[in-house]
Amino acid sequence: MKLTPAQAALFRECIALTLEAHDQDAMTELCTGSPRRELENIAKGVTQMPENASDICTFTLGQLHSIYASITHAVVALPSEETFHIRTGFYRENAIALANSMRSTVRDCMRSDL
Repeated sequence: MKLTPAQAALFRECIALTLEAHDQDAMTELCTGSPRRELENIAKGVTQMPENASDICTFTLGQLHSIYASITHAVVALPSEETFHIRTGFYRENAIALANSMRSTVRDCMRSDL
């Protein structure tokens, strides 16, 4: 998966928001499919992602699920567009587009494996 620096930043912000909202490991795992420590490791991995746009960032399907769940959590959890933008630095439409792009990418990869 190729990520722009802005997309990586949105991933990190949504994961951070999810971690803040769910202070117990069981709730984090319920809402994202990953224990808190794994979600923290995913965020670190995104932070250490290469800055060269031609480099590909590799995630497991489980990690992608956790990122996707964090993005959708952020879209739902923040009550207004303004609050979302202030908290994340992005607009909801950016997060929704990124989540949709992730779904399309995974779907296309699954089809190419057939």
